Amino acid sequence: MASSSFDNAADDFTELKKAIENLIRNKLARAQKENRKLVLNDINRRLDAAEVALKEMQREVDKASAGTRPQLSYRFRAYQSEFNNLTRQIESAKQQNSGPSDSWNQMDGTRKQVLGNQGAVERTSAAITRTERLGIETENIGNEITSELANQRDQLVRTRGMLDQTDSSLDKSRRTLLNMARKAVTNKIALISIIVVEVLILAGVLYWKFK
Repeated sequence: MASSSFDNAADDFTELKKAIENLIRNKLARAQKENRKLVLNDINRRLDAAEVALKEMQREVDKASAGTRPQLSYRFRAYQSEFNNLTRQIESAKQQNSGPSDSWNQMDGTRKQVLGNQGAVERTSAAITRTERLGIETENIGNEITSELANQRDQLVRTRGMLDQTDSSLDKSRRTLLNMARKAVTNKIALISIIVVEVLILAGVLYWKFK
């Protein structure tokens, strides 16, 4: 079944190949501009059909049994080679039969491509310029942030120094208050001692006076 389908696709391919070669030899070479377009359209249509037949043969090779696959595969490669040669013939015929209008179209297409490439280069250059400007702005912002951080660090250092001085002053004040408190206690004890001594002396005097 697979071999019969392969043979049918091969017959279709062979007929299409002969028709295309006939169009190239007998019509394309003598066709005028407008008719040449029609001939090329016919050739392309038949070439697409030949490619479809070739793909059908490929499917039949893939489905074939192990016994018949080598033979079908060999035949498929031969038809594929014929298809590639046919494609090259068509391209060669197009180039040989291209007229001034086609050359102008090619030049115009090349000019448009060059202009398109130039536009792409200009857009790329503009994008690079914007990127560079953005990089410079980012660098300036980074420098400003770094400077601000440095200023804040200096302020923190100065604040820390002031706190250290305040702590030192508080320690000195605390020691001074402690010394004053100790002196006050000492003076109070001395005053009480003097009062006690005076009371004792007064009591002794009164005792001896009324004895």
